[in-house]
Formats: sequence, C-alpha cells, structure tokens
Amino acid sequence: FGPARSVKPIDWAFLQSGKPIFFVEAKEVGKKLPNYDEQLADYYAKSPEAKLGILTNGVQWRFFTDIVAPNIMDKEPFVKWDVLADEEPPFDFLTLLQKSQFNPQLIRTFAERKHHQNLLVSELSRLLEPSHGFIRLAVANLETRMMTEKVLETWKPVVASAIEEWVKQRMLSMVL
Repeated sequence: FGPARSVKPIDWAFLQSGKPIFFVEAKEVGKKLPNYDEQLADYYAKSPEAKLGILTNGVQWRFFTDIVAPNIMDKEPFVKWDVLADEEPPFDFLTLLQKSQFNPQLIRTFAERKHHQNLLVSELSRLLEPSHGFIRLAVANLETRMMTEKVLETWKPVVASAIEEWVKQRMLSMVL
C-alpha cells in the first residue's frame, strides 16, 4: 500500500473475486484505537474496492466506511463495540459479516442508516439540552421565585431529567 506504509502491512484483507472488500487492522489489547484510525484510513484510501474497515484490539471494535466522502474512510466509526462493557453485541450488524450473508451494499445501507441515526441522536441531544428560554417556559407555572440566572441553573438538571423521563414514558406507551 505504498512506500510510506510498506513496512506496515494490513493485518487482514478479505477478498472477493480477488479484490479486497474489507480490511481488519488489529492492535494489542489495551492500545487506544483512535490512535490508529489514520493507519487504517491509509489502507482504505489505496483500495477503492474496499468498503469496510475494521479496527480492533480484541476488546474494542470500530467499524468504518465512506459515507461522508467516497473512498475516504469516515473519521467516526458507524458502529463501536466493546466486548467487555457493552451489554449486547451489535448482532444486527455482525450478522451482515457472515460469509453466507455478506453483501457490500447491505453493509453500506446499514452504515448509512447508523451514520444518519448517530447524527440525529447528536442533534436531538443538542436540541433537548434545555436552554434558559425553554427552562423558563417549562417551569413558569411551577416556580414562584424571580427567574434569575441562578434559579434557571438550579432547574436545568431537573428539566433535563424530566425530558428523559418523558421520552422513556412515551417509548413505553408506544410499545404497549
């Protein structure tokens, strides 16, 4: 993969019809994976057929593709999995990696949905972080004190947790 990286070969290249379809770069347990994103991205960029990059230290797994720009590995993984910390593995994605199921387009579709979902969760988190104006509106009928900066700040964690509880209750009512 070029003279600058010739001494650092990719750990695994999975081929289909003689062409790489995804790469796995493995590091030792305990290594901080974000430090090696660029190394994986170099391999990824030099092989446009590959549409999946996996970086792992055996415990943490990071799955990348090129949703943001074609043939340029995204800076953020579309799926992260910590074998020891996460309650459940991302079975919905891992099943797509089975030889019998493997289809690059399905992986791309999954990655696009995850990418968009991650963007939306981030945006919702930003929107649902209660601003002073929202707090003032939410507690106007509850608070008898003057709505000073200090009063609004005391309400902020209460309003934030109330929003979370409201969302949980809405989700439960949708399931039932």
